[in-house]
Amino acid sequence: MTTAPVNEKRPLRVGLLLDSFTQPRWVYTIIQNIQNSSVAKICLVVKNEGSNEQPSAGRLRSYWKNRNYLLYAVYNRVDARLPEGKPDAFEDVDVQELLAGSPVVGVLPVMKKFSDWFPDEAIEEIRGHDLDVAICFGFRIIRGRALQIAKHGVWSYHHGDNLVNRGGPAGFWEVIDASPITGSVLQVLSEDLDNGQVLDRTWLRTSDRFSVRVSKNNLYWRSSSFVMRKLKELYENGSAVTEEAPFRPYYERLHKMPTNSELLPKLCKLTWTYAASKLEHAFSFDQWTLAYRFRTSPTDPNNSFYRFNHLTPPKDKFWADPFPVKFGGKYFIFFEEYLYDEDKAHISVMEVSASGPTDPEPVLKCDYHLSYPFVFYWDERYWMIPETAANKTIELYACESFPGKWKLDRVLFEGVAAKDATLFEFDGLWWMFVAISDVESADELHLYFSSSPLGPWKPHKRNPVKSDVRNSRPAGRLFFWNGDLYRPAQDSSRRYGYGITINRVVRLTPDEFAEQEVSKILPQWQKTLRGTHTLNICEDLTIVDCLVHRRR
Repeated sequence: MTTAPVNEKRPLRVGLLLDSFTQPRWVYTIIQNIQNSSVAKICLVVKNEGSNEQPSAGRLRSYWKNRNYLLYAVYNRVDARLPEGKPDAFEDVDVQELLAGSPVVGVLPVMKKFSDWFPDEAIEEIRGHDLDVAICFGFRIIRGRALQIAKHGVWSYHHGDNLVNRGGPAGFWEVIDASPITGSVLQVLSEDLDNGQVLDRTWLRTSDRFSVRVSKNNLYWRSSSFVMRKLKELYENGSAVTEEAPFRPYYERLHKMPTNSELLPKLCKLTWTYAASKLEHAFSFDQWTLAYRFRTSPTDPNNSFYRFNHLTPPKDKFWADPFPVKFGGKYFIFFEEYLYDEDKAHISVMEVSASGPTDPEPVLKCDYHLSYPFVFYWDERYWMIPETAANKTIELYACESFPGKWKLDRVLFEGVAAKDATLFEFDGLWWMFVAISDVESADELHLYFSSSPLGPWKPHKRNPVKSDVRNSRPAGRLFFWNGDLYRPAQDSSRRYGYGITINRVVRLTPDEFAEQEVSKILPQWQKTLRGTHTLNICEDLTIVDCLVHRRR
């Protein structure tokens, strides 16, 4: 489903709906990106003249009026004292300088309960500015003809998963109800609250189990890229693709500000969980380890993980991201070896056989953190792409002497925080699956393609092709099973590296990408397991990494 096409190749005319020229930092960044772009310009500001109409009541009167919600106010005060996310999405910033030269239309809306209607004369004045898109950062729930003031509608954020969470407060109930994921959508507003056409959507981990403010900071920064992404699409393609809308009834309650009686038991539970987590941390820690197994026959699927042999490192380090290679009839495992004292990892290798492993040996060290050593064979030699997000690069290394000597061949990408780059050759093209993000968790999947792993690499038309913490970020090599192509992806919904999602790739072309989730690998085959986030298969050897809960 798409919006109507744009006929002229001129910068899109954008209008902003604001309550004030003081806006939070995440909104300032969106406005700045629009004004610095070549695809759109802000041609009008629609300012809410009714936002400050209500006279302020005295403090005691205000407390009495909101007495049923005082516990919510207390929680917010305490939460505000916690360390802020960096950068702070909610820092107040003056946007007037960014909007210098943009005309301003003041609107005094007709206010009814929770909704705002624009007067007819205001609507006609706004329509006279010939807007392509209006973006709503103000007013309350907009109703009536105000929803048609721009050719492609009024775009607005709903910071919540509108499939299960409509209403508000934004980001609050996900923390209080211990929901592992939080959603966010950019939608075209309609008369149905939080049920407009969805332009873009993401699901990410509820990044802090106790602080709404900290969790929201990551949420708001992640979704702040939606506006520019969709404006570019509208400008370049003549339409902005919206999400398919099957018959999908909403059966959850409409979320509202919690009353004292509703919030008290939830805060008691949250406090107990916080205290228990601190106590547990004092006596134990989580450590990444490896687990492997050789299949016993050609018909052995080798995917029952309780049968696997565990490789446990000393307590001063962890081992993760294993990539097996068969060379000269022997199996070698390349992996991330992280040293706690140095707060940095390098790439090591060990040989493993039916009789056990050899001691690990470092094979690649840099001044910055290395992980996820994607090793592949091409052009009669081995190559490695380790994760070098700490250096804002994607680097390609050539093997000069297997397994221990590697030399930097070239830098494929610069200036990008890319994680877990995974290559695969398919239908005459090389494909790079990589997680890219500028916020805390990199769970947006980007695709690039090339005729050679050396590049140059071209971006997929739909990048990012996926934005879901449950099944986007790569978790190992792609592989064929019974004729179908599968892609393992990380599920970091409950915690970083919680599990692995196995996706079947349905379509993979420069213009299209589709995959279907078919199974999960969850850390349930031993009581001490907390996570698993890399799976790789090399002939008879299958290996995973495991997050193990250990005593200090």
